[in-house]
Amino acid sequence: MPICEICGMEAVEVFDCSRCNAKFCKECGNIKDKLCYDCLGWNSEQLEVDWEDEGGADSWVDDEPH
Repeated sequence: MPICEICGMEAVEVFDCSRCNAKFCKECGNIKDKLCYDCLGWNSEQLEVDWEDEGGADSWVDDEPH
């Protein structure tokens, strides 16, 4: 099976990014635009905001997960 260059996982099918030629799976890019998340400008700052909005940091009491 081919391996996605973005997430490193095996995929049934990979697609070539039209900008950087990286091979990406359907989870790691926009198939319609043929762009991987790296070229789409996907950034970790938005993920951090989403994490805070979900209350993930508030779900721990006394430094132990529930």
